[in-house]
Amino acid sequence: MGSLGFFEEVFGKHGLIIPVYSDFGILEEICQELVEVENPSDENVGRILSAVYNPNHLAAMVLTRYPNVPIVSEYQMSIAESIEAHFLGLGHVAVAGLMPVVEGVGRLLYEQRGLGSRRGNGIVKRFEKLVSFAICEVNEKKTGDYAEVESMLNSFQTFLKTCFYSDSGSYPLADKTNRNGVTHGDYTDKEFGSPLNFYKTLSAVDMLCLISSFQVFPPKQTTESKALAMYYQSMRKHSHASREAWGKFLSQ
Repeated sequence: MGSLGFFEEVFGKHGLIIPVYSDFGILEEICQELVEVENPSDENVGRILSAVYNPNHLAAMVLTRYPNVPIVSEYQMSIAESIEAHFLGLGHVAVAGLMPVVEGVGRLLYEQRGLGSRRGNGIVKRFEKLVSFAICEVNEKKTGDYAEVESMLNSFQTFLKTCFYSDSGSYPLADKTNRNGVTHGDYTDKEFGSPLNFYKTLSAVDMLCLISSFQVFPPKQTTESKALAMYYQSMRKHSHASREAWGKFLSQ
């Protein structure tokens, strides 16, 4: 397929990583929607991304991808619990639960690749070095559609620099998907906890999966993953009712 330079530009404008493990047709549809709307709301961008991070896809990832990727597997329960929290409508818990996963996996991959100690240098420099190493590795091995993967890794690099690890006070977008602001409590309840925050943070976890183990195709659905997806869907329905009841309670 070749480079996804246009995708880098469009997704990057909204502080997004090009989603890995997604059908190209869905990526084209997402890109088209993002181009057609001048300034889409966070809610709208989140709705668009939900086509990628749907119950069927996430169930398959939880059961057959995250547990089988080196290093990422050490955080499989944290990831699974965050995904469950997302479908329960516990947005703040879902996002905050994934933040240390991104950092922990990144640190361990950095050390595993022989790039230095996980305790040395700042986290931003470690990630920059890790992603740059991954880009070089992809181009050297030329495995699969390496130019496409390089575009995805470039978008990840940009996301980490300009959004995820930027100064919380100068985060460039309204959604506040920022590790520093969330982890250090700079952001209040009203400033984060949206589905968009969750999708963006989970996309960072997925990119680390790609760096750890070069698997570009989404996992296949199984009987077990379909059952888990049904569970996620039932939780989502329950969460809508719970939020409505909670909203009425707070308004009294």
